Amino acid sequence: MNQNGLGGNTAELRVNQFHANLARRIVDLARERDFPAGGQLTEHWLASELGLSRSPVRAALRLLDRIGIVRTIPNRGCFLARPAAELDDGNWDLPATGEEQLYTALTRDRFANRLKIQINVTELSRRYDAGRSLVERVLARLADEGLVEREAGLGWRFLPAVDNPLVYEESYRFRLAVEPMAILDPGFSLNGKRLRGLRRRHEELIDGLTHTVSPRDIVESDADFHEAIGAWSNNRFILQAIQQQTRLRRLMEFKFSMEDGERMIQSCREHLAILDALETDDRKRAARLMRQHIEVSRDVLPDFTAPTTT
Repeated sequence: MNQNGLGGNTAELRVNQFHANLARRIVDLARERDFPAGGQLTEHWLASELGLSRSPVRAALRLLDRIGIVRTIPNRGCFLARPAAELDDGNWDLPATGEEQLYTALTRDRFANRLKIQINVTELSRRYDAGRSLVERVLARLADEGLVEREAGLGWRFLPAVDNPLVYEESYRFRLAVEPMAILDPGFSLNGKRLRGLRRRHEELIDGLTHTVSPRDIVESDADFHEAIGAWSNNRFILQAIQQQTRLRRLMEFKFSMEDGERMIQSCREHLAILDALETDDRKRAARLMRQHIEVSRDVLPDFTAPTTT
């Protein structure tokens, strides 16, 4: 085992809890709709039904593919491998995986500037004492989330992030200009199904945040909430701007979620208050609450010089 605490043969931890729960919800949905073998599960349809963005749905489908519940056909999509009616709780389960531990180590070390911008599979395998296939799976997950991109050959590159005080301040000023106005945009239209999904997930986070929720679950849920606001604006430029900001903030939010649980709980409550205002069609109040939420978050300035705790 190396200094990073990852052993190549023994670093098998639980599947990311958020994606595990989401995989089970996908199976439950398929059973409710009585999907036959070969029934297609599209990311767009599942995201709409579950009130989520497509990124976590994609990750959950990847888990289901690994255990044989769905078959992924390149350029065609994901399909149930057997009838949904046969998928009772006793005949399938999610396997243990080291992905979450390696994901945590990579994001932690990048934010603390212990990793260079340019990385490759061989170096990461050696550094974390992890198999190449495990490293490649985690890099694929990071690419899905917009944190890394592939370069020529075997190389990868971390994309820009909010990782210094100047960029941090500029990011929050930009968000204050965009996100409250997204709610007031003339094209704004609420998706009730997605709102209910967001509400359910935030309530689950508040109930379990102190002892059962992984940092990555919190980051995913925060991104889903803010990107939902962008999607409901029905303004493609607003949505793209918010998506870019959630990607840029992801490493910083990951650090926060590990170190300031009380702020994360309060942030979830602020999100719920905004959803309450939107559900009663009080968009002026929702926009005001969004501005307050962003201002409070801005004032909790992270220490960009201190290494992330392990």
